[in-house]
Amino acid sequence: MVPLATRLTLAAACLITLTLLPQVSLANDLEIIVKAPSSNCIEGCYDALALVSYADIKAKKPALADYCNSTTFVQSLALCGDKYCSAIQQEEGWEYIVDECKAKKVKLAAQATILAAIDMSSVQEVDTLSHQKDKTAYNQTILLSKYSWEMGYKTNNVKSQQDIHNHAYGWAVYILLGTAVLIGALNRLFSIYVHRHLRPLESSSSAALESGGALPSQASSKGAGLWSTAYTLYKKHFATPALFGYRHAQPWGWLSIPTRIQGFFIFAYVAINVVFMCSNYTIFQDNLTRYHDETLQLQRYVADRLAIMCFYNMPLLWALAGRNDVILWITGWSYSTANIFHRWVARMVVFQGFVHGVLWAVMKRDDWKDRFLHRMYWTTGIFALICMSFMVVLSVRPLRERSYEVFLIVHIVLALASLVLLRFHITHMKGEYEPFVWATVGVWGLDRAIRMCRVAVLTFRAFTRTGKNTVAVMSDEKSGLIRLSITTSIRITPHPGDYYFLYTPLSLRPWENHPFTVASWEQDPSGNSTTLHFLVAPQTGTTKRWRKKVLKRKERTDNVRMLLEGPYGHTNPVEQFERVLMVAGGSGITSMLPYIYKLCHHDESERFDNITTRHVTLVWIVKDTKYAADVLHHELREYINEHSEKAQSGIVFDVEMYVTREENATTTGLINDLAHEGASSSSSSSSGSASISSASGSNTRHGSLSEGEGEKTFNGTPDTPSTAVMDQFTAVTLDGHVKPNDTDADYEKRPAPSRLKITSGRPGMPALLRSKVDTLVGRERLAVSACGPAGMTDDMRRAVCDIYGSPQEDGVQGGTVEYFEELFSW
Repeated sequence: MVPLATRLTLAAACLITLTLLPQVSLANDLEIIVKAPSSNCIEGCYDALALVSYADIKAKKPALADYCNSTTFVQSLALCGDKYCSAIQQEEGWEYIVDECKAKKVKLAAQATILAAIDMSSVQEVDTLSHQKDKTAYNQTILLSKYSWEMGYKTNNVKSQQDIHNHAYGWAVYILLGTAVLIGALNRLFSIYVHRHLRPLESSSSAALESGGALPSQASSKGAGLWSTAYTLYKKHFATPALFGYRHAQPWGWLSIPTRIQGFFIFAYVAINVVFMCSNYTIFQDNLTRYHDETLQLQRYVADRLAIMCFYNMPLLWALAGRNDVILWITGWSYSTANIFHRWVARMVVFQGFVHGVLWAVMKRDDWKDRFLHRMYWTTGIFALICMSFMVVLSVRPLRERSYEVFLIVHIVLALASLVLLRFHITHMKGEYEPFVWATVGVWGLDRAIRMCRVAVLTFRAFTRTGKNTVAVMSDEKSGLIRLSITTSIRITPHPGDYYFLYTPLSLRPWENHPFTVASWEQDPSGNSTTLHFLVAPQTGTTKRWRKKVLKRKERTDNVRMLLEGPYGHTNPVEQFERVLMVAGGSGITSMLPYIYKLCHHDESERFDNITTRHVTLVWIVKDTKYAADVLHHELREYINEHSEKAQSGIVFDVEMYVTREENATTTGLINDLAHEGASSSSSSSSGSASISSASGSNTRHGSLSEGEGEKTFNGTPDTPSTAVMDQFTAVTLDGHVKPNDTDADYEKRPAPSRLKITSGRPGMPALLRSKVDTLVGRERLAVSACGPAGMTDDMRRAVCDIYGSPQEDGVQGGTVEYFEELFSW
């Protein structure tokens, strides 16, 4: 149900838009006065004199070269300038005319020389505006009437205003882009400053533990003053929340809802376009461009302006579509953010191109069919508009998500076709707008070249005859998970958040590529390569074919050849926070695994310099327990095994798993199976244990931490109760011993093994977040990372926004809790 406030806001926006559209017809009231170029005086003479015919010009539709070769016309032009123009206007104007004629290989004499050759006795004054439809061909010099010259001069001044206005639009858009990049970079610097400013020289919690004193509460910690307050307000009201309501990952119909900071720039971009499209049209009677027809004048100006604006947007549109976007490198924004901007620029480009084409079709409605058949720029322009329109229509979310491979191929083909067609569409413009086309080609070509270089550098050995560099393993057919271990051709150092596009060059569709997040990695001790590990949950298309190929092998293992392109993505600095809360839904666990891997596989020297994390809680919400058991047994096994070196690395690691199946009997059986998987992750020399809570039967999205009734806990096996509960962590070691008398301080001081807790039901995000915030002591900080279903991430986003505030309001500062969202959308 859309909130009433949202509906009223949208209604108001639509009303304003509908109100602005009719104002285009009244746009002559909105003028920007600019100083006209001095050459406009002579140009005004040229345009007014060109309205009539001359005996020494035989062409039916004279061109510039014809006028330059006409003695009568040139003498009349020189006389008009001498009569109505100042000395500086004559000098600059005649220089302009000489250069134009020189470009047509016609050499003009100086204005004074031409004036000296005129027989003034035969000169007659002519009002070319009144005689433009006459068939009279003048064979002697004429003096342009003052009114005709004034209209020609005014027409050229209006042209100059339009040119300045149109190019000012380009500057405005690119300045907006620069501002967005600058704010994005400053946002990163601001965040770094606040976190460093809040970090004490000596942790207050550590000092308390060493002295044996009590732990200070979070509420008693003082903020960092003005900077901290400003940062909190910025995060709560601007950077974190969705534009309206709380949906961001979830679509609103067919549209993606941006965050407020994204919405600000989208609004600014659209506002700039609306203002420049609807303002500064000077319409007047006797305009030489459209004589006596003010409607045609407005149509021509609007059509021309929107075409120019469309060309200014083209390089930006293609830059935001590329994978190798320097904007993302500078700002740290995600590909999803760039993709949102790309879609809005695309909508504006298609709208501008569509209006441009429709207006020209209306203006030339009497002969547009003839133009379409016999004029290349008309034909190519129409087909370019058709391609661009289909691109937008076929890019709607339902079609894009249902058949992405088809969408991608069609999108690329139509984009290239429209670009080629636009190049031929502007051939009659004498190269004036070709730089925009070639800039767009350069942006696209550079992105493709970098992508090819990435593939060649990372996996050049895969091109050899024996270049099978990938091992595909399916450990459990029921879970359906495929593990790909791809060895690179050079040594690289991956980072959490990195994702790579995978190609299968020997398949029937070698061009297809899909993004996968790297789960973990191993570097060859010899320093020649790195092995990247990926988790693949086969869906349809390529991944389904991978699954079938692996299952054909009895051992469910296959050696294949794959190409890598990357890395892309960005890394969230969760290691800078003392406590980390990772919330994953379903396959969203793949985004959390590399962060866990980095935190638990660091060198001891790196521990004190870069990693301050002391406690990690992984909350995993699953409904496919076979999938969960497979990941738990393989990827998470070493972290919940007390005999593993990583479990004793000094970072306390908790796993809270929520199984969301509704059937009680089925859920109990699956939980028991999963418990044995967790228990079996211990070494064979000890009896492992896991804490199991059953709280089934609730689907409420917001509520208590563990939704449902009647918690049951088990120690080792489902029939042996334990003292563990969901609301309070109890020190349960994996060798089966319970230490109920340990205080939180004692627990934090020892390198305790990690714990596994499994619950049926679904956690409420606000209660889950509050429970972790309440465990913060002193000036500890909490990083919250979420990846999974759109509803879950939106719930967590709103919970973080709600928890921001002053300590008096039972809130936390923006530097204390930071929200990171792992969201990848097409």
